[in-house]
Amino acid sequence: MGNACTSPLDNFSAAKANPKIEKQKAEKKQEMKTLKGFAKVANRSMEPRGVSESMVHFFEIVSQEHCDRRNVVRAGCLLRWMDICACLSAEKHGQLSSVTLSMDDLSFDIPAVLGDVLEICATVNNAFNTSMEVGVQVVSTSSRGPRIHCRAYFTFVSLDHHGLKCKVPKVIPETEAERDNFILAKERRQLRFQKKEQLEKMMSQIAEKSEDEVRGRALTENTENAEVRIQGGIDSQMSMNLKPKVWTGNKKRLSIMLRENLNLSAVFPAGENSTVNRSMGESSLQMTKVVLPSDANHMGNTFGGNIMSWMDDAATVCAIKHIRHPSMKPETTVATIAVDSMAFIGPSHTGDRLNFYAQINRAFGTTIEVGIRVEAQAIGGNMRHINSGYLTIMAVDMQGRPTAVPKIKPENDKQKEQYMKAIGRRQLRMERKKLTGENKASQGLSWNWTPDMSSEISVANIYGLLKVANAWDLNWIVQDLPKDIKAMNKFELKMQVTKDTWGLGLATIRFSGIVSCKMIDMFKKLMECEARKDWDMAVRDCKVWSKIDEHNDIVWMAYPAGFGRKPGGEKGKPKDFSLLRTWRLDEERYIIASRSVNHPSLPINEDKERGEVFPSGFILTPWVMDDGMGDLRDNEYQEQTSFDYVVQLDKVGQEMAGFGNPESPYIKIMAGSLTKLCKTLSEL
Repeated sequence: MGNACTSPLDNFSAAKANPKIEKQKAEKKQEMKTLKGFAKVANRSMEPRGVSESMVHFFEIVSQEHCDRRNVVRAGCLLRWMDICACLSAEKHGQLSSVTLSMDDLSFDIPAVLGDVLEICATVNNAFNTSMEVGVQVVSTSSRGPRIHCRAYFTFVSLDHHGLKCKVPKVIPETEAERDNFILAKERRQLRFQKKEQLEKMMSQIAEKSEDEVRGRALTENTENAEVRIQGGIDSQMSMNLKPKVWTGNKKRLSIMLRENLNLSAVFPAGENSTVNRSMGESSLQMTKVVLPSDANHMGNTFGGNIMSWMDDAATVCAIKHIRHPSMKPETTVATIAVDSMAFIGPSHTGDRLNFYAQINRAFGTTIEVGIRVEAQAIGGNMRHINSGYLTIMAVDMQGRPTAVPKIKPENDKQKEQYMKAIGRRQLRMERKKLTGENKASQGLSWNWTPDMSSEISVANIYGLLKVANAWDLNWIVQDLPKDIKAMNKFELKMQVTKDTWGLGLATIRFSGIVSCKMIDMFKKLMECEARKDWDMAVRDCKVWSKIDEHNDIVWMAYPAGFGRKPGGEKGKPKDFSLLRTWRLDEERYIIASRSVNHPSLPINEDKERGEVFPSGFILTPWVMDDGMGDLRDNEYQEQTSFDYVVQLDKVGQEMAGFGNPESPYIKIMAGSLTKLCKTLSEL
């Protein structure tokens, strides 16, 4: 009689023979593979895509429902529109649903008003495995031309129908501007990773200083109405016998102040500052929102722009509660002028209850920082922390003029911690704004180099060079080379100039050429500081003074007395430069950018005149001939390199260069040096 029981092996064989069980096993196996790695989506092309393929435009007509009491567009509306546009761009590139991961610092430079037609445009700048950086810009047109209201960079990730992250196609930059943004997107990504560490370093420095020493930079003017920047606050101004600049109602000037993120408490007479102290608890609030289907995408995930808009609403109410005081004028209102970078820690879904907790962390004369924590909760579920953010809000009257706000008094240890951290966040924002290279009428071009801001400065160095090198909206004028250089020009050297670069009082000279050598050989030659004096006819000495890391160092350069002076002019002292040199190899291009910095190991020598320069340097690319049927990359053309040499000069440098005169000694020396460099490289 046989055994009625079956063995495990027999059971396994029976299951294997059952197609339904086999299908379940295969699906489970695929699910486990997906969880260990990244989701794969069928029928989805992973071929690299051009930047133009992700371009999205849409328009919004500003109506009354979008505006505050002053008929100015609310920041929350702009945030929602920008996030939607960025999401559409990310989904065009990734071909899947996308969600907001983070947004970088954002400043609202010029307010949009009732009746404006806003164009919001977005493109994917770069893709990093599963994430994408999307650049968004808000522009309107008027009789005076286009106005840029704000721009920001969002990070998105693509999700499959299970909500798992998916890899995204690579990005192919097609134009010079797209290549620049492609490179800078990588730099910005590194800064996002480093921001927390930078803030901690800055807080440790602040803890060692008094409050007066960390009040930031102030805008002042002397008796001749010339604008200068100084360290410190009102006390520093008085020590220099400078009169604080009073706001006179010029909206353009105010927008410049906002763009530079200045300490606006210093632009008002001290008597106008509020002396009222209010506790943090008086204005704190809790606000609850329900995520409706209209607030979420087709997968049920809440749009990040809606959350940021609600955060702005909570911050605005909190700020209004703070300024509602007998000492304030009844018509005083508030406006969001900046948003600190935000990162979404977790998702929220349709049906979730979102709780917004807002409190004022600190008051800075006319502005206040509002901190907001966002928690999500499903019905019957636990609270989940999904986001935190910090908004800078300014008190203004009905004409948009800034008004002093009551001060904040922390009451417990947790509030005191937030009170002090607000200083660190503000100082970091100010440093980042300064590093954009868009400061107006700066007294000096040199930045103070510090280890904790090293990454920021090196990125700004690259950014400053790329921004001007290929800027299509600058008025470039082709200028003749000096006659003796033109006669011996065998290297297709050309010179272009542009004046009043970005309205900063700068002027830029750009030399372009093609040299018969490999790109790597030209890069190595340019990086040899000791050999610079062999081809640069102006340099008397050049050396690497201090090594920072694998992509940055401090270089010292010396020039003779009278360099660039007009014939018969006073020679004066010899000149030297303290430069941060930053280099990159990206997108088949070598970039070598240099700008003036104040480095502790290179103090100013009284025997020399310290020169200053905005980001300048070389951009090298392989020169490839195109016959209309594709690139011709034979041996002859592979041995050639195209280069751009860009120099940005302030007013002193322009006078020294005899700007506009190709026969000036300065231009002759520059053109002659580059010609000598090309000749040396072609003989290698």
